[in-house]
Amino acid sequence: MIPEKILQEIQDRSDAVQVIGAVVGLKKAGRVFKGLCPFHPEKTPSFMVYPDKQFYICYGCGAGGDLISFVMRHEQMEFSEAVEFLAAKAGIPVPQTGGGRGGAAGVGRKLYEPMEKAAAFFEACLRAPEGEAARSYLKKRGLNEAAWSEHRIGFAPTQWDRLLQAARDWKIEPGLLEQGGLVIRREGERGGWYDRFRDRVIFPICDSRGRVIAFGGRAMTEDERTPKYLNSPETELYVKGWVLYGLNWSSAAIRKQDFCVVVEGYMDFLTPYQAGVRNVVASMGTALTETQVRLIRRFTRNVVMVYDADAAGEMAALRGLELFLEAQMRVKVAVLPPGTDPDSLIRSRGVEPFAAALKNSKDFFDYKLEVLSRQFDPKGVAGQVRICEEMLPTIKRVPNAIQKADYIRRLGGALRVEESLLWTELKKIKGERKSSPEKPAVSLSIRTAAVVRTAEENLAALLLDRPARIAAVNGRLERELFRDPDVIRLLDWLEAAQTGGTLPADGAEALRKLPREPEGFQARAVRWLADADSFEDKEGALEKVIQRIEKDRRRSSLALLQDSIRQAEQAGDHQKKDELVGQFNRLLKTGTVERG
Repeated sequence: MIPEKILQEIQDRSDAVQVIGAVVGLKKAGRVFKGLCPFHPEKTPSFMVYPDKQFYICYGCGAGGDLISFVMRHEQMEFSEAVEFLAAKAGIPVPQTGGGRGGAAGVGRKLYEPMEKAAAFFEACLRAPEGEAARSYLKKRGLNEAAWSEHRIGFAPTQWDRLLQAARDWKIEPGLLEQGGLVIRREGERGGWYDRFRDRVIFPICDSRGRVIAFGGRAMTEDERTPKYLNSPETELYVKGWVLYGLNWSSAAIRKQDFCVVVEGYMDFLTPYQAGVRNVVASMGTALTETQVRLIRRFTRNVVMVYDADAAGEMAALRGLELFLEAQMRVKVAVLPPGTDPDSLIRSRGVEPFAAALKNSKDFFDYKLEVLSRQFDPKGVAGQVRICEEMLPTIKRVPNAIQKADYIRRLGGALRVEESLLWTELKKIKGERKSSPEKPAVSLSIRTAAVVRTAEENLAALLLDRPARIAAVNGRLERELFRDPDVIRLLDWLEAAQTGGTLPADGAEALRKLPREPEGFQARAVRWLADADSFEDKEGALEKVIQRIEKDRRRSSLALLQDSIRQAEQAGDHQKKDELVGQFNRLLKTGTVERG
């Protein structure tokens, strides 16, 4: 892994204008350099490089980050490759071992051999007498022996040290197995190691070149104390948010058919693949990341998401929509029959219903609006506010202006809200601070929601600019006051750094140390940091922003209570109405929001 001090040295000795200017035509414009964005088509430059803080940002498509993220995105490199690329330009030697962040470098390269041998060991165990129960399980799940072989499915024996014993014959040290996540060190005086995977069906996880980098294991015993699925920990070869299960087998089909089917788990990949749906990948049950989206984008810009037909699956699909839209990809959602997933549907009814679901997949707009309309009442003001809060940021990410206008028209029709109001709110979300000359009284709640979001971003900008300002927020703004997940992520990270005594001194250091996943988070952080310079009195602005968040959340709560009071009155529930009126009056007087 790459030491932190090397990353700092690369940052200090690299010239952002020189590195980025080698592939993007840049012209000086005041204190920044401006050019045409290399990540989306445009005629008017919206791509800026800030030489003093060593970062870039595109105000057109939202791309942004430090030099390492630029190289990763532009050259389609992994983290370690981008670091080595920049280090070579700056004349900095990169050690192949040590602590810090990074990819498959140094000792990581030595892990390929034990991972490959472990995969072969698990395959042999599946076909041995001890693998009889595992073979029966796989047959019961509908997987044939050809699928076992193609996807190198195996079995981890029940003993605590079978892999360790085999590794002795391979002359591979237990310490290297531990670094690969294959064994776990024993605690206490006894010492030694034991196998991580025991009595499990094993699914090897490969990188895009087909090299085994991790494993997933499905328990053979139904025991509440035993997790059903167990995955390798993150190692120098494997970062779970950077890999898609099955991409090494399906990339050619994805490119040929020009669309990718995204599912959740191992069986959700294996069963459709065996049935002939070859253009499929699995996120392995984790929330999609921008890195995974970028992997898919190498082969196609068309995606159909197929997650479980339950509430959790709906939420996972909604989160993934945003990332695909930000990457300027066309995304749809296939809706399966209730209570099914790709694996169970194909095993019970054949591949035809699954293929039909793919063919009839819903546009992201229709799917998200349908889900939100079940969660919130689209006929009441409170429900309209919540739906708009979720829909407008999604519509904002649509790159095509004609398509965006159609979505605004359809949203207005579905909610019976004037299109002009929706456009006003959309502009606010995009950071356009000019208000419409008209100020209709109807959508006070919708306007309030957008203002709160802007205030949250202003708070993030001021905190990134000087992380020590987090002390002014502690104890005043509770997390439930915030709606923006990236702002919450930033607050959590700063508080953890403050507690651990590792709070960055300034914005440049904060940007360098920020988590790189999800990558959209760093891009937003860059934009916040750039916006921080727009404040003349930053300390005074911080206090005003905190007060604004408190005040506008109070106004939003009052609007919701008003709507609830009207509903209780219409329903004839006088007791509930009186309780709500009491809450309303107390909120007016004290400013304190009651929690129910």
